Amino acid sequence: MSLTRRAFLFASLTVLLAIVGLWSSDATVARLWQVPAALLLLGLAVESFLNRSLQVEAAMPGTLRALLGRPLDIVLRWRSARPATLRFMAAAPAGFEVAAVAHTLRAGPQGAELRLPALPVRLGRAPWPSLRGRALGVLGLAWWNRTFIVAGEATIEPDMLQGGRGQASLARRGIARRSIAGGGAEVHELREYRRGDPLRSIDWKASARLGRWIARDCVAEQHLEIMLVLDTGRTSGIAIDRLTRLGHYVNAACRFAQHATLNEDRVGLVTFADRPLIALAPDHGQRAAVRLRARLADAAPVGRESNLLPAAARVLSLCKQRALVVLMLDLDDTGSEGQLGQAVRLLRPKHLPVVCGLLSPELGALRDREARRWLDPYVSLAAAEQIGRIRANSAALRQLGAPVVLAPPSRFEDVVLDTYDQMRARRRV
Repeated sequence: MSLTRRAFLFASLTVLLAIVGLWSSDATVARLWQVPAALLLLGLAVESFLNRSLQVEAAMPGTLRALLGRPLDIVLRWRSARPATLRFMAAAPAGFEVAAVAHTLRAGPQGAELRLPALPVRLGRAPWPSLRGRALGVLGLAWWNRTFIVAGEATIEPDMLQGGRGQASLARRGIARRSIAGGGAEVHELREYRRGDPLRSIDWKASARLGRWIARDCVAEQHLEIMLVLDTGRTSGIAIDRLTRLGHYVNAACRFAQHATLNEDRVGLVTFADRPLIALAPDHGQRAAVRLRARLADAAPVGRESNLLPAAARVLSLCKQRALVVLMLDLDDTGSEGQLGQAVRLLRPKHLPVVCGLLSPELGALRDREARRWLDPYVSLAAAEQIGRIRANSAALRQLGAPVVLAPPSRFEDVVLDTYDQMRARRRV
Protein backbone atom coordinates (compact mmCIF):
# COMPACT_ATOMS: atom_id res chain seq x y z
CA MET A 1 0.00 0.00 0.00
CA SER A 2 1.14 3.54 -0.76
CA LEU A 3 -0.70 6.61 0.56
CA THR A 4 -1.76 9.37 -1.82
CA ARG A 5 -1.63 13.11 -1.29
CA ARG A 6 -5.25 13.04 -0.13
CA ALA A 7 -4.37 10.61 2.66
CA PHE A 8 -1.36 12.70 3.66
CA LEU A 9 -3.69 15.73 3.82
CA PHE A 10 -5.90 13.94 6.35
CA ALA A 11 -2.81 12.83 8.29
CA SER A 12 -1.45 16.39 8.33
CA LEU A 13 -4.83 17.71 9.50
CA THR A 14 -4.84 15.12 12.29
CA VAL A 15 -1.39 16.18 13.47
CA LEU A 16 -2.31 19.88 13.31
CA LEU A 17 -5.48 19.41 15.35
CA ALA A 18 -3.60 17.27 17.87
CA ILE A 19 -1.07 20.08 18.39
CA VAL A 20 -3.87 22.62 18.80
CA GLY A 21 -5.56 20.31 21.31
CA LEU A 22 -2.40 20.08 23.40
CA TRP A 23 -2.38 23.86 23.81
CA SER A 24 -6.12 24.20 24.33
CA SER A 25 -7.90 23.93 27.68
CA ASP A 26 -11.17 22.95 25.97
CA ALA A 27 -11.74 19.20 26.17
CA THR A 28 -13.74 19.20 22.91
CA VAL A 29 -10.91 20.86 20.98
CA ALA A 30 -8.43 18.44 22.56
CA ARG A 31 -10.33 15.48 21.05
CA LEU A 32 -10.98 17.11 17.67
CA TRP A 33 -7.98 15.38 16.01
CA GLN A 34 -9.78 12.05 16.31
CA VAL A 35 -12.30 13.04 13.63
CA PRO A 36 -9.89 13.21 10.60
CA ALA A 37 -7.95 10.24 11.99
CA ALA A 38 -11.11 8.17 12.19
CA LEU A 39 -12.20 9.24 8.72
CA LEU A 40 -8.77 8.29 7.30
CA LEU A 41 -8.75 4.87 8.97
CA LEU A 42 -12.34 4.18 7.97
CA GLY A 43 -11.64 5.22 4.36
CA LEU A 44 -8.55 2.96 4.20
CA ALA A 45 -10.58 0.06 5.58
CA VAL A 46 -13.28 0.57 2.97
CA GLU A 47 -10.72 0.78 0.18
CA SER A 48 -8.95 -2.38 1.39
CA PHE A 49 -12.22 -4.31 1.38
CA LEU A 50 -13.24 -3.09 -2.08
CA ASN A 51 -9.74 -3.72 -3.48
CA ARG A 52 -9.97 -7.39 -2.52
CA SER A 53 -13.23 -7.74 -4.44
CA LEU A 54 -12.04 -5.80 -7.51
CA GLN A 55 -11.71 -8.10 -10.53
CA VAL A 56 -9.35 -6.99 -13.28
CA GLU A 57 -8.80 -8.89 -16.54
CA ALA A 58 -5.93 -8.31 -18.96
CA ALA A 59 -5.51 -10.16 -22.24
CA MET A 60 -4.23 -9.90 -25.78
CA PRO A 61 -6.66 -9.87 -28.73
CA GLY A 62 -5.50 -13.28 -30.00
CA THR A 63 -2.11 -14.98 -30.15
CA LEU A 64 0.80 -12.62 -30.64
CA ARG A 65 3.13 -13.65 -33.48
CA ALA A 66 6.16 -11.38 -33.78
CA LEU A 67 9.05 -11.34 -36.25
CA LEU A 68 12.58 -11.36 -34.88
CA GLY A 69 14.18 -7.92 -34.87
CA ARG A 70 11.09 -6.09 -36.18
CA PRO A 71 9.64 -3.56 -33.69
CA LEU A 72 5.94 -3.76 -32.94
CA ASP A 73 3.27 -2.49 -30.55
CA ILE A 74 1.90 -5.08 -28.14
CA VAL A 75 -1.79 -4.43 -27.52
CA LEU A 76 -3.21 -5.27 -24.09
CA ARG A 77 -6.92 -4.97 -23.36
CA TRP A 78 -7.98 -4.30 -19.77
CA ARG A 79 -11.39 -4.75 -18.20
CA SER A 80 -12.59 -4.33 -14.62
CA ALA A 81 -15.94 -4.89 -12.90
CA ARG A 82 -16.13 -1.21 -11.93
CA PRO A 83 -14.16 1.87 -12.99
CA ALA A 84 -10.64 1.74 -11.59
CA THR A 85 -7.32 3.47 -12.11
CA LEU A 86 -4.47 1.00 -12.57
CA ARG A 87 -0.73 1.50 -12.61
CA PHE A 88 1.88 -1.15 -13.45
CA MET A 89 5.42 -1.65 -14.71
CA ALA A 90 5.70 -2.69 -18.33
CA ALA A 91 6.68 -6.33 -18.85
CA ALA A 92 6.55 -8.74 -21.77
CA PRO A 93 7.20 -12.44 -22.44
CA ALA A 94 10.76 -13.71 -22.55
CA GLY A 95 12.39 -12.67 -25.82
CA PHE A 96 10.91 -9.15 -25.96
CA GLU A 97 12.56 -5.90 -24.98
CA VAL A 98 10.22 -3.26 -23.56
CA ALA A 99 10.99 0.04 -21.88
CA ALA A 100 10.90 -0.31 -18.09
CA VAL A 101 8.43 2.51 -17.46
CA ALA A 102 5.26 2.74 -15.39
CA HIS A 103 1.94 2.94 -17.24
CA THR A 104 -1.31 4.33 -15.85
CA LEU A 105 -4.72 3.66 -17.39
CA ARG A 106 -8.40 3.96 -16.54
CA ALA A 107 -10.23 0.64 -16.89
CA GLY A 108 -13.90 -0.20 -16.50
CA PRO A 109 -16.68 -2.47 -17.78
CA GLN A 110 -16.25 -0.99 -21.27
CA GLY A 111 -12.58 -1.93 -21.27
CA ALA A 112 -9.40 0.00 -22.08
CA GLU A 113 -6.53 -0.59 -24.50
CA LEU A 114 -2.83 -0.02 -23.96
CA ARG A 115 -0.02 -0.30 -26.50
CA LEU A 116 3.49 -1.30 -25.41
CA PRO A 117 6.33 -0.65 -27.91
CA ALA A 118 8.51 -3.78 -27.97
CA LEU A 119 11.39 -5.35 -29.88
CA PRO A 120 11.54 -9.17 -30.39
CA VAL A 121 15.15 -10.22 -29.70
CA ARG A 122 15.00 -14.00 -29.13
CA LEU A 123 13.21 -16.81 -30.95
CA GLY A 124 10.70 -19.08 -29.27
CA ARG A 125 7.34 -19.17 -27.51
CA ALA A 126 6.66 -17.88 -24.02
CA PRO A 127 3.60 -17.10 -21.85
CA TRP A 128 2.89 -13.64 -20.54
CA PRO A 129 4.42 -12.89 -17.15
CA SER A 130 2.39 -11.52 -14.27
CA LEU A 131 2.42 -7.73 -14.08
CA ARG A 132 3.15 -6.18 -10.72
CA GLY A 133 1.17 -3.02 -10.18
CA ARG A 134 -1.28 -1.08 -8.06
CA ALA A 135 -4.94 -0.09 -8.09
CA LEU A 136 -6.12 3.28 -6.82
CA GLY A 137 -8.71 3.07 -4.03
CA VAL A 138 -12.23 4.31 -4.71
CA LEU A 139 -11.74 7.20 -2.26
CA GLY A 140 -8.34 8.10 -3.67
CA LEU A 141 -6.57 7.56 -0.33
CA ALA A 142 -4.04 4.87 -1.31
CA TRP A 143 -2.58 2.76 -4.09
CA TRP A 144 -3.13 -0.93 -3.30
CA ASN A 145 -0.65 -3.55 -4.50
CA ARG A 146 -2.01 -5.95 -7.12
CA THR A 147 -0.73 -8.70 -9.38
CA PHE A 148 -2.32 -8.68 -12.83
CA ILE A 149 -2.48 -11.99 -14.70
CA VAL A 150 -2.30 -11.54 -18.49
CA ALA A 151 -3.93 -14.27 -20.56
CA GLY A 152 -2.19 -15.43 -23.74
CA GLU A 153 1.25 -16.22 -25.07
CA ALA A 154 3.61 -14.83 -27.66
CA THR A 155 5.66 -16.47 -30.40
CA ILE A 156 8.74 -14.94 -32.01
CA GLU A 157 9.55 -16.28 -35.48
CA PRO A 158 12.31 -15.54 -38.01
CA ASP A 159 11.72 -12.47 -40.13
CA MET A 160 10.49 -12.71 -43.71
CA LEU A 161 11.59 -11.14 -46.95
CA GLN A 162 9.43 -8.13 -47.79
CA GLY A 163 9.46 -5.01 -49.91
CA GLY A 164 11.64 -4.47 -52.95
CA ARG A 165 13.84 -7.51 -52.47
CA GLY A 166 10.93 -9.96 -52.57
CA GLN A 167 9.34 -8.25 -55.57
CA ALA A 168 12.67 -8.24 -57.38
CA SER A 169 13.03 -11.98 -56.76
CA LEU A 170 9.63 -12.63 -58.31
CA ALA A 171 10.42 -10.38 -61.26
CA ARG A 172 13.69 -12.20 -61.91
CA ARG A 173 12.25 -15.66 -61.60
CA GLY A 174 13.00 -16.35 -65.26
CA ILE A 175 16.71 -15.62 -64.83
CA ALA A 176 17.19 -19.32 -64.19
CA ARG A 177 17.10 -19.63 -67.99
CA ARG A 178 20.06 -17.93 -69.65
CA SER A 179 20.32 -17.30 -73.37
CA ILE A 180 23.41 -18.87 -75.01
CA ALA A 181 24.25 -18.66 -78.68
CA GLY A 182 23.98 -22.09 -80.25
CA GLY A 183 23.89 -24.11 -77.00
CA GLY A 184 21.36 -25.37 -74.50
CA ALA A 185 18.32 -27.60 -74.58
CA GLU A 186 15.59 -25.32 -75.97
CA VAL A 187 15.53 -22.76 -78.79
CA HIS A 188 14.95 -19.30 -77.39
CA GLU A 189 14.81 -17.22 -80.60
CA LEU A 190 16.07 -16.91 -84.20
CA ARG A 191 17.97 -13.77 -85.17
CA GLU A 192 20.38 -12.37 -87.76
CA TYR A 193 23.83 -13.93 -87.69
CA ARG A 194 26.42 -11.57 -86.14
CA ARG A 195 30.18 -11.54 -86.67
CA GLY A 196 31.81 -13.62 -83.94
CA ASP A 197 28.89 -16.03 -83.40
CA PRO A 198 30.03 -19.70 -83.38
CA LEU A 199 29.31 -21.74 -86.50
CA ARG A 200 27.17 -24.15 -84.47
CA SER A 201 24.73 -21.29 -83.83
CA ILE A 202 23.74 -21.12 -87.53
CA ASP A 203 20.29 -22.50 -88.31
CA TRP A 204 20.91 -23.93 -91.77
CA LYS A 205 17.28 -24.60 -92.69
CA ALA A 206 16.15 -21.08 -91.76
CA SER A 207 19.16 -19.59 -93.57
CA ALA A 208 18.37 -21.56 -96.76
CA ARG A 209 14.70 -20.61 -96.57
CA LEU A 210 15.33 -16.85 -96.09
CA GLY A 211 18.44 -16.58 -98.24
CA ARG A 212 20.59 -15.01 -95.46
CA TRP A 213 22.49 -16.21 -92.46
CA ILE A 214 20.24 -16.89 -89.46
CA ALA A 215 21.50 -17.84 -86.00
CA ARG A 216 19.59 -19.44 -83.15
CA ASP A 217 19.84 -18.71 -79.43
CA CYS A 218 19.07 -21.47 -76.99
CA VAL A 219 18.51 -21.42 -73.24
CA ALA A 220 20.44 -23.27 -70.59
CA GLU A 221 18.79 -24.06 -67.28
CA GLN A 222 20.57 -22.82 -64.14
CA HIS A 223 19.33 -24.32 -60.89
CA LEU A 224 21.83 -23.87 -58.09
CA GLU A 225 22.22 -26.01 -55.02
CA ILE A 226 22.76 -23.93 -51.86
CA MET A 227 23.68 -24.98 -48.33
CA LEU A 228 23.24 -22.51 -45.48
CA VAL A 229 25.56 -23.30 -42.55
CA LEU A 230 24.85 -21.42 -39.28
CA ASP A 231 27.01 -21.30 -36.17
CA THR A 232 24.92 -21.80 -33.00
CA GLY A 233 27.85 -22.20 -30.61
CA ARG A 234 28.82 -20.11 -27.60
CA THR A 235 29.85 -16.96 -29.47
CA SER A 236 26.56 -16.86 -31.39
CA GLY A 237 24.88 -15.62 -28.21
CA ILE A 238 26.87 -12.36 -28.18
CA ALA A 239 24.57 -9.39 -28.76
CA ILE A 240 25.28 -7.01 -31.64
CA ASP A 241 22.92 -4.12 -32.30
CA ARG A 242 20.29 -5.44 -29.82
CA LEU A 243 20.05 -8.90 -31.44
CA THR A 244 22.33 -11.86 -30.87
CA ARG A 245 24.60 -12.97 -33.69
CA LEU A 246 22.43 -16.05 -34.07
CA GLY A 247 19.37 -13.82 -34.42
CA HIS A 248 20.99 -11.97 -37.32
CA TYR A 249 22.09 -15.30 -38.88
CA VAL A 250 18.59 -16.79 -38.63
CA ASN A 251 16.89 -13.75 -40.17
CA ALA A 252 19.42 -13.63 -43.01
CA ALA A 253 19.16 -17.40 -43.62
CA CYS A 254 15.34 -17.40 -43.79
CA ARG A 255 15.29 -14.44 -46.15
CA PHE A 256 18.07 -16.00 -48.23
CA ALA A 257 16.06 -19.22 -48.57
CA GLN A 258 12.94 -17.30 -49.56
CA HIS A 259 14.90 -15.29 -52.14
CA ALA A 260 16.70 -18.34 -53.56
CA THR A 261 13.61 -20.52 -53.90
CA LEU A 262 11.89 -17.74 -55.84
CA ASN A 263 14.80 -18.09 -58.27
CA GLU A 264 14.07 -21.86 -58.48
CA ASP A 265 17.25 -22.82 -56.62
CA ARG A 266 17.52 -25.67 -54.12
CA VAL A 267 18.26 -24.73 -50.49
CA GLY A 268 19.46 -26.84 -47.56
CA LEU A 269 20.51 -26.12 -43.98
CA VAL A 270 23.11 -27.22 -41.43
CA THR A 271 23.44 -25.72 -37.95
CA PHE A 272 26.32 -26.67 -35.68
CA ALA A 273 27.99 -26.10 -32.35
CA ASP A 274 30.56 -28.73 -31.33
CA ARG A 275 28.71 -31.06 -33.74
CA PRO A 276 25.99 -30.72 -36.41
CA LEU A 277 22.58 -30.07 -34.83
CA ILE A 278 20.18 -29.62 -37.77
CA ALA A 279 20.79 -31.11 -41.21
CA LEU A 280 18.36 -30.58 -44.11
CA ALA A 281 19.17 -31.78 -47.60
CA PRO A 282 18.71 -29.21 -50.38
CA ASP A 283 15.13 -28.91 -51.60
CA HIS A 284 13.31 -26.57 -53.97
CA GLY A 285 10.20 -24.44 -53.96
CA GLN A 286 8.28 -22.83 -51.14
CA ARG A 287 8.36 -26.11 -49.26
CA ALA A 288 12.11 -25.71 -48.73
CA ALA A 289 11.78 -22.17 -47.37
CA VAL A 290 8.89 -23.14 -45.04
CA ARG A 291 10.77 -26.20 -43.77
CA LEU A 292 13.93 -24.22 -43.09
CA ARG A 293 11.98 -21.48 -41.34
CA ALA A 294 10.18 -24.02 -39.15
CA ARG A 295 13.42 -25.70 -38.07
CA LEU A 296 15.01 -22.36 -37.17
CA ALA A 297 11.95 -21.08 -35.27
CA ASP A 298 13.33 -22.34 -31.93
CA ALA A 299 17.04 -21.88 -32.62
CA ALA A 300 19.02 -20.84 -29.54
CA PRO A 301 22.74 -20.45 -28.77
CA VAL A 302 24.40 -23.56 -27.35
CA GLY A 303 26.91 -23.05 -24.56
CA ARG A 304 29.68 -25.05 -26.23
CA GLU A 305 32.62 -24.13 -28.44
CA SER A 306 31.94 -24.40 -32.16
CA ASN A 307 33.63 -26.96 -34.41
CA LEU A 308 33.05 -26.40 -38.12
CA LEU A 309 34.83 -29.51 -39.42
CA PRO A 310 32.03 -32.01 -38.59
CA ALA A 311 29.52 -29.58 -40.14
CA ALA A 312 31.63 -29.35 -43.31
CA ALA A 313 31.73 -33.14 -43.51
CA ARG A 314 27.95 -33.20 -43.14
CA VAL A 315 27.62 -30.72 -46.02
CA LEU A 316 29.73 -33.00 -48.21
CA SER A 317 27.44 -35.92 -47.43
CA LEU A 318 24.27 -33.91 -48.24
CA CYS A 319 25.43 -32.21 -51.46
CA LYS A 320 26.08 -34.63 -54.28
CA GLN A 321 26.79 -31.92 -56.86
CA ARG A 322 28.64 -28.61 -56.80
CA ALA A 323 26.94 -26.21 -54.39
CA LEU A 324 27.19 -22.71 -52.98
CA VAL A 325 27.96 -23.13 -49.26
CA VAL A 326 27.09 -19.99 -47.26
CA LEU A 327 28.85 -20.06 -43.88
CA MET A 328 27.43 -17.63 -41.30
CA LEU A 329 29.76 -17.60 -38.32
CA ASP A 330 32.11 -15.64 -36.09
CA LEU A 331 35.18 -14.21 -37.82
CA ASP A 332 36.78 -12.69 -34.70
CA ASP A 333 39.21 -15.48 -33.81
CA THR A 334 39.49 -17.51 -37.00
CA GLY A 335 42.17 -17.67 -39.62
CA SER A 336 43.53 -19.70 -42.49
CA GLU A 337 45.17 -22.20 -40.14
CA GLY A 338 42.21 -22.73 -37.80
CA GLN A 339 39.10 -24.85 -38.11
CA LEU A 340 37.50 -22.43 -40.57
CA GLY A 341 40.53 -22.57 -42.86
CA GLN A 342 40.58 -26.36 -42.69
CA ALA A 343 36.85 -26.51 -43.44
CA VAL A 344 37.29 -24.20 -46.45
CA ARG A 345 40.05 -26.46 -47.78
CA LEU A 346 37.78 -29.46 -47.25
CA LEU A 347 34.90 -27.87 -49.17
CA ARG A 348 36.83 -25.91 -51.80
CA PRO A 349 37.71 -28.62 -54.35
CA LYS A 350 34.07 -29.47 -55.07
CA HIS A 351 31.98 -26.58 -53.67
CA LEU A 352 32.21 -22.80 -53.45
CA PRO A 353 32.21 -21.69 -49.78
CA VAL A 354 31.26 -18.08 -48.98
CA VAL A 355 32.13 -16.92 -45.46
CA CYS A 356 29.72 -14.34 -43.98
CA GLY A 357 30.46 -12.52 -40.74
CA LEU A 358 29.18 -9.58 -38.73
CA LEU A 359 31.25 -6.47 -38.11
CA SER A 360 30.18 -4.98 -34.81
CA PRO A 361 29.42 -1.23 -35.02
CA GLU A 362 30.37 -1.00 -31.32
CA LEU A 363 33.97 -1.87 -32.22
CA GLY A 364 34.17 1.03 -34.66
CA ALA A 365 32.63 3.37 -32.10
CA LEU A 366 35.16 2.31 -29.45
CA ARG A 367 38.03 2.72 -31.90
CA ASP A 368 36.99 6.25 -32.92
CA ARG A 369 35.74 7.48 -29.54
CA GLU A 370 37.42 10.54 -28.08
CA ALA A 371 39.59 9.75 -25.05
CA ARG A 372 38.22 11.24 -21.82
CA ARG A 373 39.70 8.92 -19.21
CA TRP A 374 43.13 7.38 -18.83
CA LEU A 375 41.81 3.94 -19.90
CA ASP A 376 40.13 5.13 -23.11
CA PRO A 377 43.27 5.04 -25.34
CA TYR A 378 43.87 1.39 -24.42
CA VAL A 379 40.24 0.52 -25.18
CA SER A 380 40.56 2.26 -28.55
CA LEU A 381 43.77 0.36 -29.34
CA ALA A 382 42.16 -2.94 -28.38
CA ALA A 383 39.16 -2.24 -30.64
CA ALA A 384 41.44 -1.27 -33.53
CA GLU A 385 43.47 -4.46 -33.04
CA GLN A 386 40.29 -6.58 -33.06
CA ILE A 387 39.07 -4.95 -36.29
CA GLY A 388 42.49 -5.48 -37.85
CA ARG A 389 42.45 -9.16 -36.81
CA ILE A 390 39.04 -9.67 -38.42
CA ARG A 391 40.17 -8.07 -41.67
CA ALA A 392 43.39 -10.09 -41.67
CA ASN A 393 41.42 -13.31 -41.19
CA SER A 394 39.14 -12.28 -44.06
CA ALA A 395 42.12 -11.68 -46.35
CA ALA A 396 43.58 -15.08 -45.44
CA LEU A 397 40.32 -16.81 -46.30
CA ARG A 398 40.11 -15.00 -49.63
CA GLN A 399 43.58 -16.33 -50.47
CA LEU A 400 42.18 -19.83 -49.97
CA GLY A 401 39.56 -19.08 -52.63
CA ALA A 402 36.61 -18.39 -50.33
CA PRO A 403 34.81 -15.05 -50.87
CA VAL A 404 34.23 -13.22 -47.58
CA VAL A 405 31.21 -11.03 -46.75
CA LEU A 406 31.81 -8.72 -43.80
CA ALA A 407 29.11 -6.17 -42.95
CA PRO A 408 27.44 -4.47 -39.98
CA PRO A 409 24.08 -5.90 -38.84
CA SER A 410 22.08 -3.17 -40.57
CA ARG A 411 23.47 -4.18 -43.98
CA PHE A 412 24.32 -7.85 -43.41
CA GLU A 413 21.31 -9.35 -45.16
CA ASP A 414 21.50 -7.01 -48.18
CA VAL A 415 25.21 -7.63 -48.69
CA VAL A 416 24.78 -11.42 -48.46
CA LEU A 417 21.90 -11.44 -50.95
CA ASP A 418 23.70 -9.08 -53.32
CA THR A 419 26.75 -11.37 -53.26
CA TYR A 420 24.53 -14.35 -54.10
CA ASP A 421 22.85 -12.46 -56.96
CA GLN A 422 26.21 -11.43 -58.42
CA MET A 423 27.62 -14.97 -58.23
CA ARG A 424 24.49 -16.32 -59.83
CA ALA A 425 24.58 -13.80 -62.66
CA ARG A 426 28.28 -14.54 -63.31
CA ARG A 427 27.74 -18.32 -63.01
CA ARG A 428 30.43 -18.64 -60.33
CA VAL A 429 28.89 -21.86 -59.02
